[in-house]
Amino acid sequence: MPPQKNKPTSAAPLLHNQLTLIEVAEPEILDALKMDRKIGPLLATRLSDCVVVVTPGNADTVIKHLRKAGHTPKILEVR
Repeated sequence: MPPQKNKPTSAAPLLHNQLTLIEVAEPEILDALKMDRKIGPLLATRLSDCVVVVTPGNADTVIKHLRKAGHTPKILEVR
């Protein structure tokens, strides 16, 4: 039976629009963010030791909490 159209396979990349990511220099920083009671719940899938996905719709809230915690995030927008 041929594969169904529009059904992603394990080898096919899955592309997302307007996905917010956080990248940090050291894995320990991301560990601390994941454990933070305000920021942690807003973080979703960890893509690598230093990259995590922000839950949809929470980018501004995460940025606010990062700044309040003394971090200085560098914001990049790619369209």
